[in-house]
Amino acid sequence: MSRLYKKAFEKNAEGLLSDEGFLQITHEYDVEQLALKAKIQQLREQIAEAERQTANKDKFIAAIRKFMQMDELTAPLLRELIDYIEMYETQGIGKSRTQRIAIHYRFVGCIDIPAAPLTSRDISETRQGVAVEYIPA
Repeated sequence: MSRLYKKAFEKNAEGLLSDEGFLQITHEYDVEQLALKAKIQQLREQIAEAERQTANKDKFIAAIRKFMQMDELTAPLLRELIDYIEMYETQGIGKSRTQRIAIHYRFVGCIDIPAAPLTSRDISETRQGVAVEYIPA
């Protein structure tokens, strides 16, 4: 029990504080205590989420380091690095056809790379008649 709560009780017992005043003070105190307990729980959850994000960031960095040191792209490495890939409807006709693909990485989700002016176009011929071009979102 807090010191102020005890003081209010003593003043009520001595007749210096009415019963209504004492009830109002204790009610306000109880409401404040409940709000503080809820705030503590909320802050604990935020701390736990921040710790999870830090752990995920570290795992992602470790996976990227493996990726940077590889000689050959393997299925296990892709599974470690990528959670899933979303492919959207193809738009356009013929050579101007485009398709949006969103890669969701394990531990960090989909990374939106800010659009920057392209100094050169990154186009790769994957097979006869099919070219893949990277276009920032």
